[in-house]
Formats: sequence, structure tokens, C-alpha cells
Amino acid sequence: MRLYPKSEKNVVSHLDIPLMVFELGCGNTKKSQLILNEILQHQSHLDYSPNDFSKDFLVDVCQNLCTIYGHQLRLTPMPGDLMDALAKIKNYRDRKLILWLSGLQCFTMVKQFEMLSSIASVLEANDACLLTVDVTQSRELIEKAYLDYDYSKPNAKLYTNGVHVINRELGGNINLSQFKLEGRYVEDKDVSKASYNQVWLTSLCKQSYHLEKVGKTVTFEEGEKLLLYAGNGMSHKYTQKQLDHLFARARLRIMKKWENEHCALILCKRIF
Repeated sequence: MRLYPKSEKNVVSHLDIPLMVFELGCGNTKKSQLILNEILQHQSHLDYSPNDFSKDFLVDVCQNLCTIYGHQLRLTPMPGDLMDALAKIKNYRDRKLILWLSGLQCFTMVKQFEMLSSIASVLEANDACLLTVDVTQSRELIEKAYLDYDYSKPNAKLYTNGVHVINRELGGNINLSQFKLEGRYVEDKDVSKASYNQVWLTSLCKQSYHLEKVGKTVTFEEGEKLLLYAGNGMSHKYTQKQLDHLFARARLRIMKKWENEHCALILCKRIF
């Protein structure tokens, strides 16, 4: 999937150059490198601060970026959660761009508003934020892409990762073979909400598991559901009206939007 439609000239033409870049939840930086490459066509060096919760992972990311860009990038890694990173970004007064690619829709609607409001609070008049959201509206495409419950498939592994964390961190022995992975797509056109996926584990029998490190035993009745997300659901899908409402509430103005059938890349600025 392209980060933004190929027909668009570029993103940087809509930004004030020079600038510095901060990225929230950088991942492997494959998508953000497209933006970095464009910026480096207009300025010889770039201060880039990637953020990830794992410090060790961030070290590997920065080493890879050094190999690719050499001295063109001046790297300042920011390990920690997103709010930690935003607190650090607030201290910088030079013109900046905040990148947040493929992260917003993973949070609850309440948390999305909180995160966007926090981003708005650190932006000055000449700053901008560039982020992606999922705009897929086809039920068929969504169910095919997200609601695959084969335990060997990537999405199923992602959905059940929390169970593995419980087993590892809390000394549990939850057996996934005793559960059936299920879910559904919930469409919601309310302007103040968004559509989303719900995913859960259904217990196939009555079963109990002891969480050794917290000294608690959890019992599931046959047919009881173990929800695998917070809030109403996850992987939110937005209409244009829902995006306009959410961003305006967070005091962000959508300046430009690049869109394909799956994803929208949004350039926004703070409303003062």
C-alpha cells in the first residue's frame, strides 16, 4: 500500500522548510523514510528524533538509519511512550514536523482525542503534524483484511499477543487451543464516532488459569468472551465528516489530505 497517492507531486511542497522531524511510534521507519527522502531534497541535513517504547529496538532502528543516510541525519532517539515523547518535543522551539504513521486508529476514541489534543498543544504556528488514518469503508475488504482467525496468520498473532504477554509477565499458562478467536466489524456513521473491529476469544469449555506472579486465579465459563482490546473496539475506520469532527475538537485544522482506497495521509496544523 502506498503511503499516499502517486499522482500527488509531493508532501514537502506543503511544508515550511527547513524543519526538524519528530516521529511518534516510528516502527521500522520504512514509511517515514519516504518523507525523510523528500525533505532531504530541500535541505542538506535533517534533525530527526524517532520514538519507540523499546529502547533496544530504537538502537537498532538508528543504526539502520545511519547506514542509509550517514551524516545527513542527526539522530536523537526518544525511547518511551508517546506522551513521554510529546513532553520532550514541547521543549523544542525550532520549526518542526511531527510524524505519526499508522497509530491513531489503534486507540480508543477517547484516547484518540487526548492524543491529538496533546499533539496540538506542542505545535507552534509554523509547525505541522503528518499522520495516517484508515478510511476503508468496504465491509468486504475490512473483513477479509482484518478478521482472519487462523492462529498462524499475522493478524491473529497480533490479536493474541496480549495473552502471550500475560503468560510471560504474570506467570500464566493460558492455552489458546481452548479458545476460539472471533470478531466482527461494527459500522458507525455517527459523526462523533467511527467504525471499528471487535475481536475476542471465546472459551470452548469451563477452564481456570492461575496467574502465579499476582496470586490470582481466573475462571472462564464455556462460551465466555475474553475481549482483546480496550474501549468499544480497535482499528478504527473514518469518514471525512468523522475526521473533520475529531480534529476540530482537538484544535487541529486539516490542511491537506492524500487518499487512496485504504489510507489517508493528513497534514494538519494547530488552531490558535
